[in-house]
Amino acid sequence: MDATKTASSDCWIYIAKEVETKLHLAHSTGKRVQATADKLVKMVRKRGKKPTKQENATFASDGDDQYTKTILKNFDVETVNYGQLVKERERGRVVGKTRTIIFGEVDDKCMDTIYVERYNLTLRHGISRLVRKCLCFSKCKEMLDNHLDVYQCYNNMIRVNSALTIKTKKGKKNIERTPCLAEGITNHIWTWKELLMLKALLTINWGTIEFLAIDCGYEIFQNG
Repeated sequence: MDATKTASSDCWIYIAKEVETKLHLAHSTGKRVQATADKLVKMVRKRGKKPTKQENATFASDGDDQYTKTILKNFDVETVNYGQLVKERERGRVVGKTRTIIFGEVDDKCMDTIYVERYNLTLRHGISRLVRKCLCFSKCKEMLDNHLDVYQCYNNMIRVNSALTIKTKKGKKNIERTPCLAEGITNHIWTWKELLMLKALLTINWGTIEFLAIDCGYEIFQNG
């Protein structure tokens, strides 16, 4: 995305999303530097199922080599597949795509960032501080992190995703699912009341890593 004119005021959101179940697995915020990417992939490693030589994890991202370095730091190269998609643009329009396998074996159809880019749009609609050129832009990184944490819980546990709906026979109601339901992390669709009334501090394992798209989007601090 675009960077701000003032170098001290820009902040980026890095997102990791599981493609099949639409699970918002992890996010990190900060400058567009290696440390921010490292923080994201370290969380992915802790929260996902550990990949093996028999069950590899597959990653896809844009052409930012920050991801290459941090994936190698956090995973055994023999247990992961990683590919990059670089889009060529002219006058703001995509005119070409180049797919490159960095290591492992990755199908072309898996080497795409369309899912996480679509989720970026969902975040813009769902989080007012991410709307462009508005009065409610983020002024504090800590509060942005907190807001993203809340939205992650909402997306994973409360918000029904139509792409995950299981169609049933005619005359029977389709089975609606959230990302956590699709992952088998929970057995029902949560409500805000359930989430807000939790008394115990829980550490949630956000599922498996099968096909993960990672992306750096959003410049969110405007004019300091």
